[in-house]
Amino acid sequence: MPKLNEYLGGIVSEITAARKMTDLQTVQIAKEYAQDDLLKHFSVPRMKVGTVDLTIPFAMAGSSPILSFRDFTYDEIIKVAKTDYNSSDTKNDQNLKNFLANQELSYNDYVTKIKAENKPVLTDEQIKYFEPITKYTIEYCRSLPNFAWKVTDPQLLSQSLFNRIISEVKRVIEKTDDREIIVEASKLMQLDSKCLIFAKMNVTEAGMEWSRYEDINGNIVETLIPE
Repeated sequence: MPKLNEYLGGIVSEITAARKMTDLQTVQIAKEYAQDDLLKHFSVPRMKVGTVDLTIPFAMAGSSPILSFRDFTYDEIIKVAKTDYNSSDTKNDQNLKNFLANQELSYNDYVTKIKAENKPVLTDEQIKYFEPITKYTIEYCRSLPNFAWKVTDPQLLSQSLFNRIISEVKRVIEKTDDREIIVEASKLMQLDSKCLIFAKMNVTEAGMEWSRYEDINGNIVETLIPE
């Protein structure tokens, strides 16, 4: 199940993607107009998103459980690597799980240390505690023969894994409420109407366009400015 921020962000992202599709179609139409002796004198039709009003029903599914280091790191590696990681290689897959279990000892030590420091939120210095764990984990993954690395970028995997570690630590230290939501129509229909929450969104386009000018040194500068 998705989290509320992921679900609403995904909807806005889809609206943006739809606008991109219309712009690509506009480019195609503009080419056709330019090639026609009569149409080239007409303005090229272009769609703009005015205001999109959305009413989105959902229900809270409760907080997701706190996972152990070995579980959420393995989950993150599989999610990012996708087909580049062959989990059917049981020997090397178990080697990875054993390695993560050993790394969990260091992870738990750092979490205990942070709790003892009694800070309400993670500091930049505390976040750095987990950089070596991320580094060693990626290095170990790169040594595994069941990791193809055809599509997966090691740097991307490293950043994604580090972000996941910090996110999980914050849930423990800062006690952030990471609630998942129910959005499937079939499941919502089975719930009492009192359990439903309606999010109202108003999405308005604020486009950007490229501006090209010459600075005082004669250099051509291109920058994005609001339409």
